[in-house]
Amino acid sequence: MTLPLRAVVLLAAAVAVGSLLGGATAATPSGPTFAPPVYVDQELAGGEPEVFADTLHGTLVYTAHEGTTHLYRDGIVSSPWGDFSFVTNYCNQVNIWTSPDNGVNWYRDRYLGSPCPTSPAINTGFSDPDLTQDAGGRLYNTGIDLVNDALFSSIDGGKTWDRGTADCHDGDRPWLAGAKANQVYLATDTLEGSMTGHQVFVSNDGGNSCSLQGIDDFGSLADGGSFTGFGKLYYDRRSGTLVEPATFDHGDGSFGVGISTMAAGGSAFTPHEAVKGTSMYAHWPAIAIDAGGAVYLVWDTNDRQAGTAGGCDGAQTPAPNSIMLVYTKDFGKTWSAPVAVAHPAGARVLWPWVAAGDAGKVSVIWYQTEPQDGLPDLDCQAGHIHAMEATILNATGKKPQSWVVDAAGRPVHIGWVCQGGTTCVATGQDRRLGDYFTNTLDARGCVLIATGDSRLADPTTGAPLPTARPLFIRQSGGPRLLGTGSCP
Repeated sequence: MTLPLRAVVLLAAAVAVGSLLGGATAATPSGPTFAPPVYVDQELAGGEPEVFADTLHGTLVYTAHEGTTHLYRDGIVSSPWGDFSFVTNYCNQVNIWTSPDNGVNWYRDRYLGSPCPTSPAINTGFSDPDLTQDAGGRLYNTGIDLVNDALFSSIDGGKTWDRGTADCHDGDRPWLAGAKANQVYLATDTLEGSMTGHQVFVSNDGGNSCSLQGIDDFGSLADGGSFTGFGKLYYDRRSGTLVEPATFDHGDGSFGVGISTMAAGGSAFTPHEAVKGTSMYAHWPAIAIDAGGAVYLVWDTNDRQAGTAGGCDGAQTPAPNSIMLVYTKDFGKTWSAPVAVAHPAGARVLWPWVAAGDAGKVSVIWYQTEPQDGLPDLDCQAGHIHAMEATILNATGKKPQSWVVDAAGRPVHIGWVCQGGTTCVATGQDRRLGDYFTNTLDARGCVLIATGDSRLADPTTGAPLPTARPLFIRQSGGPRLLGTGSCP
């Protein structure tokens, strides 16, 4: 029997998850299903997106890169001024939408009738959004201008943004973690003067100002190597611990992943390596903390075929690689054995993200190519990119149950996926998806996914659009990750 292409993709992923994590049996509940994907907006850019469920105010908030450095595709540099919607809506601010009805309808945030979502006095920066919420219900976002890190916040579920500063600090790639009421941490790669490293700053007034001095989260290792915090950080409200994903470059040339932690009331970070001797394709690993305090760490390996040169610029030809997961129940003192969430035989997997609910309940997402693509080196070779999701129950137990699904049910992108960050601007490579996509949980514990989508065409010319558009995918059935029962 010949399977349709989508079935081949799903089968390969299902075999990988089932064999490596134990799989689901007839006695377990049915796996997750997802509603048809919805475009949040068909005019504004949607690379590097996040969606957040503000359960206190009953809204979903979606944010994405404005598109300024995502305007390049297929090796051709396209002028942003040829995109009318880009020009008329450009504000030098990250895009923001809210939904009052769980994602059925989405509305652009607008400040005083302008096309801009927030006041320019508290927010300038088209790139690198990140959402978080403090214990008092204040929601935060950030944006950068390749130098300044803006920090701004909303007390009404993202409808209006009333506090903030356009320059919390100078830096690049900020991430946020809401803590106590009116308190938020901002981690960034500092750029000024001789201080080039990763630091964490704090605001105690809802984002109106930030600490002048940051706390270092980088340093030397005993073997002559170094470590650095790198990626989306979280504040564990049970213990008051701040947790960042971290990478480790050893003196012998090996690479590792782990976390870096700062205990409640502390003034320094402590690195904890989970796995040494691995590799990573994405820019950073991702973490999540479940209700029981377990920290999950996911990353993608970058397996290559030794003795070959079929990759970009003569690099080794890609090999089948893995989405890996490891966890700790004591903030990095001890770790589980790493397991592969996905390892499809004929595809490349990349850019994992993770969300966690009740103890042992986890959702992992990643992009995956198709077997027909032939293991592309995506910096210079095209692939059909699918948004995959794995739901794992009893993830920290002896017999985890897991399912995998193609969440969108179709490719969200066909083409290259540039890994060079803003250098893609100079090379003209396809960076429409940005550097990551994300998942989270709604109030019921159902999975929400935010991804860029490049499948829409210009209605006049029929040509591909110069930026991705924001796509929203909502779980419609299968196990909840909070409480019991199924998602409606």
